[in-house]
Amino acid sequence: MAPHRILQLNALSTGACAVGLLAARGSLYGLFGLSSPALLDVLAAGLIGYAGAMLLAARRPQMSRSVLLAFTAADVAWVLASAALLVVFWGQLTPLARLLVVVVAAVVEMFATLQFRAAGSPRGREVKVA
Repeated sequence: MAPHRILQLNALSTGACAVGLLAARGSLYGLFGLSSPALLDVLAAGLIGYAGAMLLAARRPQMSRSVLLAFTAADVAWVLASAALLVVFWGQLTPLARLLVVVVAAVVEMFATLQFRAAGSPRGREVKVA
């Protein structure tokens, strides 16, 4: 898959996650043991910004390997933070919240792997968007 397509799909997935956080803000925070949806709102805003950055990068006529690796690193950080969240706050999370964290982390890991592989391919070194 072309690197710009991977970033576009990642941006779409990230944006959908942000919209989901905002749409379910009234009930979702309780699943995570939070007293208000404020933290989830901040997280959703950050995800919207991240999705926008990926879309901008995917629209550039050329994409360097370093751009793909930067998004890969950010996605890996998300997966590691998700694992830390589960370990540290396991008792505060409902089973549904745990499942949501694991599913989202698995999707993010898939994009990180695709981006990393694309960055290592000859097409990922300097890609022209068709």
